[in-house]
Amino acid sequence: MSFVRTSKLLKISRANIQLMKECPRCFWLYKHKGIGRPQGYPYTLSIAVDQLLKHEFDEYRERGEMHPVLVGFDGLAEAHLFSDQGQLQKWRNNFEGLKYHDEGLDATLFGAVDDMLEFSDGSLAVIDYKSSGAKEISVYDDYKMQMDVYTYILEQLGYKTARKGYFVFFQVDKTDGFRGRLPFRGEIRDVDADPSYIYDLFAKAVTLARSDNPPPSHAECQYCMYAEHHKHINE
Repeated sequence: MSFVRTSKLLKISRANIQLMKECPRCFWLYKHKGIGRPQGYPYTLSIAVDQLLKHEFDEYRERGEMHPVLVGFDGLAEAHLFSDQGQLQKWRNNFEGLKYHDEGLDATLFGAVDDMLEFSDGSLAVIDYKSSGAKEISVYDDYKMQMDVYTYILEQLGYKTARKGYFVFFQVDKTDGFRGRLPFRGEIRDVDADPSYIYDLFAKAVTLARSDNPPPSHAECQYCMYAEHHKHINE
């Protein structure tokens, strides 16, 4: 398979790949034409919790300690928080991030992480924070793919990985009501990371983004359905 090289750097994010899986046409419109889906209201509370957690985890990192939510979890006895704060800050940055440039595809795959674990053998595993008001914790397929992408990038950059990912869920604890505070309780879910299929998804995204021919919509894409109905109204 050959790829047309262009002067413009093509960057494909983990979220872009998820968009392509949801609807190839929406992905193509965004990456090829610069037309994104209408954006909803930002999850400002989740963003605030994410920022607070990063600050809190960094305090434990500075002291050389594990965050209490991680202590005692199966498989983490020989792990510690990734100690290179400067590198972690780059990987956290939405504009810098964890990134890998594939010379053959002439494109970059990237994503921003929340945190990282390092094990005694030098292997790494990504930590992702999730905040939720739901009663039950769910690890969706796109969460799993998120860890697969990060693991793929780390390995392409030469890092040894534990082939694991850890989701730290902070759920709103509604037991005692609000009382001017919003208490959370933390729980961990781990997943096995499988980066073996990520290159194919990455290559597919690159080909689609550079194609001049729009792909069909996903049959259940609500955005494309709305656009189609709107087009007929104006005819």
